[in-house]
Amino acid sequence: MIEFKDAGSILVEMGETFRERNKVYGDNYKRVGEVMNALFPDGVELKTVEDYNIWHLFELMIVKLTRFTNSNLTHEDSIHDAAVYAAMVESLINGKGREK
Repeated sequence: MIEFKDAGSILVEMGETFRERNKVYGDNYKRVGEVMNALFPDGVELKTVEDYNIWHLFELMIVKLTRFTNSNLTHEDSIHDAAVYAAMVESLINGKGREK
């Protein structure tokens, strides 16, 4: 049976999850912009759905890599996830311009 939780209980759980993840990743969400700015100082131009899909996965790769660095290069899940996102990007690049 599914336990009913009110909004307040859910928000408390979310706060606990944030604090727990923050112990591992630190304030990673504050670092990603710095990395992207360093990689793309002139900005990025995205025009197509494919461009946005590739960008989305690329940004997730950066998130996972910065999380990996925040863990002193020890958090295996982050590096595994980065590899999965890289494979997904390659599949999009290989299929770019092809009909689905």
